[in-house]
Amino acid sequence: MRIGVLVNDFTSLVPQQSTAMLAATLQLEGHTVRVFAVNDLGMDQDGRVSARTRGARRPGDVAAFVEQVASDPGETEPLGALDFVLCRTNPGRDERPGLQSSALQLLAIAAHQGLVVLNDPTGLIRASSKAYLGLLPETARPLTITSADRETLRRFVIELDAPAVLKPALGTRGVGVFRTERSERNLNQILDLLLERGMVTAQRYVPAADRGDTRVLVVGGEILRVEGQVAAVRRVPGQNDFRSNIYAGGHAVPGEVTEAMERVVESVGPRLVRDGLFLVGLDFIGDVLCEANVHSPGGLRDIERFTALPFTRHLARRLVEQVEQHVVVSETG
Repeated sequence: MRIGVLVNDFTSLVPQQSTAMLAATLQLEGHTVRVFAVNDLGMDQDGRVSARTRGARRPGDVAAFVEQVASDPGETEPLGALDFVLCRTNPGRDERPGLQSSALQLLAIAAHQGLVVLNDPTGLIRASSKAYLGLLPETARPLTITSADRETLRRFVIELDAPAVLKPALGTRGVGVFRTERSERNLNQILDLLLERGMVTAQRYVPAADRGDTRVLVVGGEILRVEGQVAAVRRVPGQNDFRSNIYAGGHAVPGEVTEAMERVVESVGPRLVRDGLFLVGLDFIGDVLCEANVHSPGGLRDIERFTALPFTRHLARRLVEQVEQHVVVSETG
């Protein structure tokens, strides 16, 4: 297969990341992989979406793949020449929101013209912020609202019978995440600071957050497993910080999936599949689902480090199988 991989930019493609691991593994599995960034996309006068793509010649490993892709001058080709596109952008880590929005729109047009895109661009647009959590079953998540109105958010915090967590609806890496409560004297200032960035998501604080969160990779609405082991990694907060994000000082340890977490995945899986969200990272605090990462969920490096199992190769093959099944359905339909 000829596979396209969309990223923010080439400086963000490093061997340690799940995106590079997936792309290199697909190439090593015998497929042709072409990588392109959001500013490489365009549309011609006939409505055909194209991109300036780059590839690797003969990568021996992930590091060689990244190096060869970065040095390739690239060539422009229609996306219709690809069998499918793996969308691995992270809008929350890009200071060019206009480019990210336009890239998703162009991918949606290409998908409408028959291109298979994982995850589906329309689903990504729907789930692009933490507000998506509101579409999932109430029993699976903490009490959550999203608003751009300071008084609505302030009233939510004050009326809670527990602490609250405030964070940007569009955010990543734990930046701008605050734990607060009704007695917080700086509540208005915190809200003003967050509202400068746009919509704010407010949630009831889950006490188990002190022990970290667990990222679970879900594929096709089900937990990814290899040889009975689950694709899960737990992130533990650093000292003097409730946030478990690696970039906020947290560190990774082996993750476990409880029966209660299994039931949550079973309840949200059908919604993810309906929205075309084939690969998703669900973040749990205790047994409560707090975030759904739909753009470029990571964790593969740590999961493989802790389990010594080929999760990346297994996931790469699942991606190809999903596209093959889609083609069969389209031809018979």
